[in-house]
Amino acid sequence: KELDMTPEKVIEVQKYGREPISLHTPLGEEGDSEFGDLIEDSEAVVPADAVSFTFLQEQLQSILGTLSEREAGVVSMRYGLNDGQPKTLDEIGRVYGVTRERIRQIESKTMSKLRHPSRSQVLRDYLD
Repeated sequence: KELDMTPEKVIEVQKYGREPISLHTPLGEEGDSEFGDLIEDSEAVVPADAVSFTFLQEQLQSILGTLSEREAGVVSMRYGLNDGQPKTLDEIGRVYGVTRERIRQIESKTMSKLRHPSRSQVLRDYLD
């Protein structure tokens, strides 16, 4: 009575909750779409995010291009910019044939350079 439905209609609606529905069930009067079309693909990349990521990558490469080859290499390896796998100071030191302390010094000096407004301002827009 409170739902303003007949008991038969209530039983019918309850059945819908128990019976599986195919994702290919046609929707709409013309049946030109399916029930599955309404389910969001949580794995799909949002186009605007993909474009923004591409621009960020280009800006990072541009900024790294202002550094020496060694500085850019150390930062890229340390933060996994090339392969997505950050490297330890020891791993980077072995690549360049220097100690982990020397790599730490290079990283520290390079990060100071990157914090300078002439380089960092370009990336600030991506923080929002």
